[in-house]
Amino acid sequence: MTESLSRVLLDNGVIAASIPEIIPLFRQAYICSGTVVLSPGQRWNELMVIRQGIFRLYYLDSSGKESNKGFFSEKQILAPIAQSAIKKPSLFFVEALTNVEVYSCDYEQLATLLNKYSGGRNFYNRLAENLLEDKIRREVMFLQLDARGRYEGFVTDFPDLHERVPLHHLASYLGMTDVTLSRIRRKS
Repeated sequence: MTESLSRVLLDNGVIAASIPEIIPLFRQAYICSGTVVLSPGQRWNELMVIRQGIFRLYYLDSSGKESNKGFFSEKQILAPIAQSAIKKPSLFFVEALTNVEVYSCDYEQLATLLNKYSGGRNFYNRLAENLLEDKIRREVMFLQLDARGRYEGFVTDFPDLHERVPLHHLASYLGMTDVTLSRIRRKS
């Protein structure tokens, strides 16, 4: 656990001097496919480093239709970043799309510990930069690309996910029907 967790944390801006204090905050957990780990109205107070598997974030509209907001997989960190996500109840769901193995810790405990170190904010800055880059990429995708372009962009940006995410979830994320996505895949 220690080596792979340390590598992901270091790659995301955690300073090496803090690692011996940070690692004990984490616990290993296994989450079964289909398990909802966060629902609207709940506080998101956990940071998860994904060792294996895929999570999806999604909204549910008033008629019960799901809209996928994003996917997180191996070596990514799933955590509340924006102040609204930290201080207010969640507006969306987080579900294990596959069986998932994670290292998790209390977000506030980690923040308190990292704030003791010079450069401790680097971790949060990196997470915020990654979130912003994802939002910009998704905005460009929807404003400038047709359905085929959105799919091809996803395949380019996430080559490890396009075949692992079920068709209907990927279609929802890309803003198209699963029938349209199936046609696009056949022609690719």
